[in-house]
Amino acid sequence: MRNLFGGKSIVHLALAWTLLVMVPACQAQSGPNLDKHARKIHKRLVKYPTGTYVNLAFRDGTASTGMLGKVAETSFTMTNAENNVPETHYYSEVASVDSGKEYIGEGSGSGHHFRHWVPVAVGVVAAGAAVTAFEVR
Repeated sequence: MRNLFGGKSIVHLALAWTLLVMVPACQAQSGPNLDKHARKIHKRLVKYPTGTYVNLAFRDGTASTGMLGKVAETSFTMTNAENNVPETHYYSEVASVDSGKEYIGEGSGSGHHFRHWVPVAVGVVAAGAAVTAFEVR
């Protein structure tokens, strides 16, 4: 058999034929044809669980805030926070997306919550008073 196929065994030829014919037929189908930015937005939205509060900035300069719904291959749904209407948007429409937090009122954004410092301040004052009372005795 070696002389018939130029020194190659039948096993090697069968393996080569299988790789040449079968591998291109078995390649995975790619997802939707999204541009680089749309794939980036899709990748970011997939990380958020359904119901996450998100802030969206669109390429036309508008912005929207709401709860994330179903994330599909080319689009996603979100319930608008202003009017509770479900909206469908394509990834190519979105300029940026980030996870939002609900801040109500002026100056109530991140880092402006003084209620966390009140117990700390009361504890420091109480500890100082206790040390002073102990030292005075």
